[in-house]
Amino acid sequence: MNWQLGVTGYLEISLSGPNPERVINMAMSRGIFVWDIHQDDEGRFLFKVRLGGYKALRYLVRKSGCRMRIRKKRGVPFLVMRAKKRKILVFGLLLFCLTLYFLSSFVWFVEVTGNSKVPTEFILQNVANGGLKVGTVKSTLQREYLKEKLLLDIPELAWAAIHVQGSRIVIEVAEKTLIPQNGDTLPSDLLARIDGKVEELLVLKGTPVVKEGDQVREGQALISGLYYPQIQVNIDGSITPAGIPEKVRARGLVRGRVLHKIETQCLIREESVSDTGRELVVTMVSWQGKQVVVKGEQKVPYEFYRQIRQTKTLFWGRNPGGAVELITIVYREQVRQTQEWGLQGAYQEAIRRARTEIEKSLPTDFRIISERAEPLPSSDNSLVRALYIMETVEDIGCYPLLK
Repeated sequence: MNWQLGVTGYLEISLSGPNPERVINMAMSRGIFVWDIHQDDEGRFLFKVRLGGYKALRYLVRKSGCRMRIRKKRGVPFLVMRAKKRKILVFGLLLFCLTLYFLSSFVWFVEVTGNSKVPTEFILQNVANGGLKVGTVKSTLQREYLKEKLLLDIPELAWAAIHVQGSRIVIEVAEKTLIPQNGDTLPSDLLARIDGKVEELLVLKGTPVVKEGDQVREGQALISGLYYPQIQVNIDGSITPAGIPEKVRARGLVRGRVLHKIETQCLIREESVSDTGRELVVTMVSWQGKQVVVKGEQKVPYEFYRQIRQTKTLFWGRNPGGAVELITIVYREQVRQTQEWGLQGAYQEAIRRARTEIEKSLPTDFRIISERAEPLPSSDNSLVRALYIMETVEDIGCYPLLK
């Protein structure tokens, strides 16, 4: 109903004078539609009436001696009347709408999202060569062609989409997750990581160049990175690769028997220093050789401690040595301990340290075959020296380091 009244037009009326209620009743009895009737503080009746019923209502008001005033005019007919009086304004509004519609048919902004490695400028240059750039008419865009062009010209992209959002074009891309060329996929031989005797040999890819029982040296090739498509069996039963070889990354398992030796020593009476975990932080300001503590205690409450000092210049003075510095010192409490190992205890501790040191360099799947220790002569009576020997079976294969 409201939109119909807006199209046909209606008036907001103020009615005053003798017996205005009678005028409203007469209007309604004659089929004049009035609504939203209420009375203001001054006793005037306010209501709304259709534009077509206004003339008949005006006749009744004159006949009754009341006074009627139009407060507001609503609807399309009154807007048209105003537009006729302001032709230049209407023309300017229409021209503005037409210009806005014309400009909206062009591309004014081009954005790229989803890229991290491929430069945005490179993507924009690629689509510009395909016809997508600022000022292009949107109706001439070939989005499917541009997507295919992006994927063909930029191999680092796995997916692309072009979205039209008004006068803005958003190019959404997804980059390929490339396998890093860190040596894991490059052709290579499998080399010996350490001296040893080959115990087990399992070739998954490549050509073996050693056999079980061979003694190998560090850096020696165990499995070659050349794969031969044919195998020729000789008269003596030996096998010789044949055909044109292909370079691959040699893969396999080569376990060898390795002998580890290490010399260690231990004092019969050892003194050690370690942190207790307690610390004190002191902050002070230094200027012209004077230091003023602004936070923390002036006296360190620890008997033994180590300190970490940091200095930061707040600002420089005009004269030499006039810089104002903020100094932060962290005092960490330490405790000193004395361990009396004795002659036999120092020997056992030296062996334990040697074993721990060797196990740091071993792979996770090693197996201990044998271990033994021998005392070594020492020129210092307060020091015990020992030779520790461990024989293991472990994976001895490795790849050369990339340069």
